[in-house]
Amino acid sequence: MSDIQLYLLEIEKNKKEASAIARQSATKLQNNQLKLVGLIQGLGEYINSEDGAIRAKTMLYLAEVLAAIPQKVFSLQQRNLLCDFILSRITDDTEGLGACTKGLLALEKLGKWDDERVGNIMETLLHNTHPLRQYKFQSERYPVLQLIDHLMAKYRDALRNLHDTTPDFMGRFISYFDGEKDPRNLMVVFSILRVPMTEWNIRGDAQELFDAVFNYFPITFRPPPDDPYGITAQDLKDRLRNCISSTPDFAPYAFPALLDKLDSTSINTKRDVLQTVTSCVTEYGSRTVSLYSVTLWDSLKYEILNTTEEDLAQEALSGLAAIASSLSQGATGPLNAYLRPVTKECNEHLEDAPTKQSEASGRILRKVAAVSAEVDNIIISSVLPNIFTLYQTADTMAKRRGLLEVLIQLLQANIEVYGEWRSVVSSGDQSAKNALAQLGDQALEILTNGLSSAAVKEVSFRLVCVNGLIQLSRVRQLLSDSDIGKVIQLLHDIVIHEESYGKDEIKEAAINGLVEIAHQKPQVVVDYAFPAFMAQLPDIDVAQSTAYIPVLEAFAKLGGEEKIFDRVILRLKNKLNSAVQQGATSKYIVALLSAMIYALNQGASRLKQESESSSYYNDIVLPLLSQASSSEVTYRQAFNDETTLDLVGRICNIIVRPQPLEVQNKVSAGLYTLFRRVSQTEVPPFSTKASAEDQKTMVVSTHLLAAFRKEAMLPCEVQVLLPSLVNFSQTPSLSNIVRAASLRQISLVVNKYIPTPSLKHLLQPVLQSPIDLLNSELLDPSRIRIIFALLKGLVLRNSTLLNTVYPCLLSFLSNPTYGKTVAYGFTTLLQPDDLLTKANHCQISGLHKQKSFALLVPDITSSIRESSTEIRPNYLIALSGILRWTPFEIAVQEVGQMVPLLLQSLDLKDEDIVKEAAIGTLTSILRECPKEIETHAGSLVSRLLNNAIVTHTHPSSTPCSSQSHSISATPAKLRAEALKCLALVPEMLRQETVLPYRRQVVKRLTGALDDRKRRVRSEAVRCRSGWLGLDEEDDE
Repeated sequence: MSDIQLYLLEIEKNKKEASAIARQSATKLQNNQLKLVGLIQGLGEYINSEDGAIRAKTMLYLAEVLAAIPQKVFSLQQRNLLCDFILSRITDDTEGLGACTKGLLALEKLGKWDDERVGNIMETLLHNTHPLRQYKFQSERYPVLQLIDHLMAKYRDALRNLHDTTPDFMGRFISYFDGEKDPRNLMVVFSILRVPMTEWNIRGDAQELFDAVFNYFPITFRPPPDDPYGITAQDLKDRLRNCISSTPDFAPYAFPALLDKLDSTSINTKRDVLQTVTSCVTEYGSRTVSLYSVTLWDSLKYEILNTTEEDLAQEALSGLAAIASSLSQGATGPLNAYLRPVTKECNEHLEDAPTKQSEASGRILRKVAAVSAEVDNIIISSVLPNIFTLYQTADTMAKRRGLLEVLIQLLQANIEVYGEWRSVVSSGDQSAKNALAQLGDQALEILTNGLSSAAVKEVSFRLVCVNGLIQLSRVRQLLSDSDIGKVIQLLHDIVIHEESYGKDEIKEAAINGLVEIAHQKPQVVVDYAFPAFMAQLPDIDVAQSTAYIPVLEAFAKLGGEEKIFDRVILRLKNKLNSAVQQGATSKYIVALLSAMIYALNQGASRLKQESESSSYYNDIVLPLLSQASSSEVTYRQAFNDETTLDLVGRICNIIVRPQPLEVQNKVSAGLYTLFRRVSQTEVPPFSTKASAEDQKTMVVSTHLLAAFRKEAMLPCEVQVLLPSLVNFSQTPSLSNIVRAASLRQISLVVNKYIPTPSLKHLLQPVLQSPIDLLNSELLDPSRIRIIFALLKGLVLRNSTLLNTVYPCLLSFLSNPTYGKTVAYGFTTLLQPDDLLTKANHCQISGLHKQKSFALLVPDITSSIRESSTEIRPNYLIALSGILRWTPFEIAVQEVGQMVPLLLQSLDLKDEDIVKEAAIGTLTSILRECPKEIETHAGSLVSRLLNNAIVTHTHPSSTPCSSQSHSISATPAKLRAEALKCLALVPEMLRQETVLPYRRQVVKRLTGALDDRKRRVRSEAVRCRSGWLGLDEEDDE
């Protein structure tokens, strides 16, 4: 059988095999095993068949053969003959159009056509296949469009010449695509038509060409769910918008048509109109836009002044700004003609401030003014004097506030155009031309007078004044340093002298304002604010005054500015030294240390830059460690409090953490002695007989140990340090804070300082004999805490030792004496710890939670079923503790097994933390896997109600006591979480499942609606609404 026969047999059954046959024919042609004449002659019988389908398949075979032929196989004469042959088929036969155009595309890739050939192909298509919609199948039309698109892309001059020399060409060309509806085809049609729109002289045909594309506006296409082509409605909208905005010749038709559709009630249509208007304004050019600018203003302003949809207002604002931007590129006259009605109407609305229209006017002015320096100057000159006049004559504080809000918008636009002190806009420094320079003093006067004269209770007005002063201070080259200094004085006076009022929003705004000005003018803030602040920080706090707290807050936040970071730290350090020397109270020292920590955290980048020189280490860490460990009475009194020592440790941690290894090794040498002249064996943790004061130094050493890199050299071998820490942490006289610090050190040592190959060997003496932590007969609360501290370090590094330690730990849950204590410990395993972090160079595996969940939860769930009633709560507590810190995507694999156990957890008495964790997991199950909980709907509803509502006993029978007594003391947070979960039940479960419980829920929720806590009442209202909605749906 010949190749064509084989192809025709396979094309319906196996298209891949048919294509392989065509490629085989191409190979024969390439190797001269088959002549072109022979190929064409072999097609004769089939290409002349009376069956149109066979003729179409035959042409498809030829197209596939040509597509597989390499270049230079056919001569120019052969290519021309083939082209004429295919064109003759298009002329004589209505079948196989798609195959013919595929063949032409394949031929073009074999060699470039001349202009005459291109014109001939285009005319053949227009003359014989017009209109294209007569071909019903998209697969027939699409190759034609691909061919025309290819010609448009590669033979622009030839087609433009055809248009210029053929009077009726454009009309036929436009109408050729009429009626196309397929999205994939339309993408190509829009691409084709955009070429003549942008490159040809279409003046006489502009309206026809515009109508051809605008007929599709707005696009309402919705792609099918499994669309293989991935064409979205937005793709079509973008391409159609590009056509409409392609040439200013469309302006007389586009703007009226678009504005007419702006009256549509469809939000999507309005959005498309506004986006298209903006695109047209951007592309048409200033000369064209000037003809329609006022008309566009009259239409677009309505969408802002009377908006109900914020995104439509934003689109309209973008359109108005685009008009100003376009006109800015031309002569001044059209720009002034456009801005005149804008500023006039906005000024009129400002007279009625504060209103919705005045607020919208401010947004309009803000958006338009930010376009360019020229536009900003015109608006500033036209609007700002009017604002000042209206402000002076305003008779209410509300009106003044509304006017100042507009002033702030204009200042923000001005900053966007001219830049701020710390940055210049891309167009360069043009601040000398700023129209605001003539009005800056007046603006400053109004804002300063407003802030200083308004009553303290006028919080909203004063907040606006503070914001206005900040924006005014930011404007580049506007205020002098002395004027900015006046602003700073106003702000620090608020921080220092003003009495607290309400939520202290003004003080907070003033502090943030000083920080912002420090970013712009750091030296001015140092000159004006620092002396005032330092004068308010006493060396010793007297009369229990806390007036220094807002000053310290401001001082600490100013440390975020890199250029004054060093000075902030220096001043705080000096003040701390003075406070310690003068015997200040612990509360004041804690406040100073807290401010220093905040500033150090803000300046983390600065610390990294300074890590090599270690100046902060020498100036802060060493003196602090010396003072904290000193035996002098002055220092003992100042650093005797564990909270104070914890802050000292945190400061040292922040500074030591980025230091190079050599510096950390120096610190490590004095880790426990804190550089005192004492033997290491005499201090904790190596001595269990140390005094209470010496024991407290463990709090500092814990933070230092956390700061070291894994490679740092410890002050002794791990096999000595770890047992010492274990023994020390069991000392009965330790305070809770010191014991917690010792346990964290155990976690840090196990996590960071034991190499994986040595882990089993070094931990064996601790887990087994002689310390024997895993011996159930030696269990006690202190040993249990040590076990979990050790496990914490192993869990984070995902150690293989967990496989052997976890089973032993789970067996402890059945211990009749300490099983519950062990159960509570499981909460700590996955709980975040602010010292065990990657920032502190700890080993933290990304899969540690997955591994612990997989090793623990299946065994716990199976043990619960087999356990006795007395022991079961221990397993439930352990399970809730693990789930509390486990992401739901990890827990989801065991959901089916866990639901009954979580419901049992809600019955535990006096286990509020356990219940909260269980409710959190049940909430996640409801959201993600509601089907898993449907069979337990009744149990879930009743248990959630029991935990959500405070129940009461009957009134007392004694005469002296007639009030009820609460017998359910669940915390408000737990009650609120239970109600939140209960509200999800009707939302996530099927109606027929939950409807039987509606009456019960609504009735019992009455108690929650009367709860003493507002948060609980709010959740109860939402929950009740959701359950009542079930009844309404049922009625329908």
